[in-house]
Amino acid sequence: MRVLLFVIFVTNLAWGYVDIFTKYRSGESWEQDVDKYLYSDDYANKLLENKNVTFGYYDNPTNIILCNKSKRVLKVYKYNGLLELDKTFKHILTGKNNGDKWNEGDGKTPIGVYTLKYKIDDNNLSDFYGPLAYPTSYPNLYDTYRGKSGHGIWIHGFPKDDPERNFDTKGCIALPNNELINLSKTINYQNSILIIDTDNLPTTNKEKIATIIKDIFRWRYAWKYNQLNTYLSFYDKKNFKKENKYGFKTFKERKKIIFQNQKHKRIKFKNLQIIPYPSKDKNLYKVTFYETFDSGRHHFEYEKVLYLKLINGKISIFLEN
Repeated sequence: MRVLLFVIFVTNLAWGYVDIFTKYRSGESWEQDVDKYLYSDDYANKLLENKNVTFGYYDNPTNIILCNKSKRVLKVYKYNGLLELDKTFKHILTGKNNGDKWNEGDGKTPIGVYTLKYKIDDNNLSDFYGPLAYPTSYPNLYDTYRGKSGHGIWIHGFPKDDPERNFDTKGCIALPNNELINLSKTINYQNSILIIDTDNLPTTNKEKIATIIKDIFRWRYAWKYNQLNTYLSFYDKKNFKKENKYGFKTFKERKKIIFQNQKHKRIKFKNLQIIPYPSKDKNLYKVTFYETFDSGRHHFEYEKVLYLKLINGKISIFLEN
C-alpha cells in the first residue's frame, strides 16, 4: 500500500506544496503527507477520472442490482469504473402491498440498500421458493435506526408445482424460475449491491462523490492524528447514533478517552463503496469500507458502515456501526 501511494506521488507533479521526494530519500517520515494528499481535490479528481458514478462509487468490481417496485423490473449493472447494463428481468413480483416496509407482516417490499447474505441452493430450499434463493440484509442498520421491523426478505423463485402462478409476495422479490437461474449465472452474490426503490431510483454525480471521498479522508486524518474537535465536526450532534445504542454525547466522551490513550494509530481503508440511498432527501448515502486499525494495544479488522448526509458541501455522519 505504501509503495502504491508513493507511485501516485511520483506521477502527480501538480502536487507541489511539499517536497515528498527529499523526505523519502532522507528517511524522514512522509506518511502524514500522503494522508493529507488523500483528501486533496487532485486525488479525488484522479480517482474519479473516467468513472461512471451514476449509482455510486465502488473501489472493486461490483454487481449493482436495481429493483424498480413500481415497474416490477430488475436490472443488473456491472460496475468496474464503467457502468454496463448486463441483464434486465421484466417479470418480477414484489410485496402485495404498496409502499415501504415498516412492520413485520405488512406485506411490503422494503426500500433501501442491501447486500445478498448467502445463497440457498435447491437441496436446502422448500419447493415454494423455486430452485434457489438469496436472503438479503434487511433490516439494515438504517432500517433499525428508523424503527423498522420484520425479517426474511429474499430474492427467490416461483413455486415449483405451479411456476406460472401469478402471486404477490409477503415482501420478497420473486422471479420466474428460469430468470432466477439466469440471475444466478450473472451475479456473484458476494460482490453485489441490491438497491430497491419505486420509480425514482437514486443517482448521484462526481461532484457529490468527490466531496464525500475528501471528507472521509479528512475524517480519517483527524482520527489518525488525534484531532478530536475536527473529527467530531463530521458528526450530526443532534441525530447521531452509534450502532443504535447511544447518542453523540456518550460517543464524544468515549472518543476523548480513546484519543488520549491511543496517540499512535495506523488506519487503513480498502474496498470503499459510496452508495446513494433511496430517500426523499437526495443527499443521503451509505458508505462502507474494510477497515484495519492498529494502535499497538488494539488491533481489529472489519467492515465499517456509515450513513451520512451531504449538508452545505460537507458530510454529516448520523449513524455508524
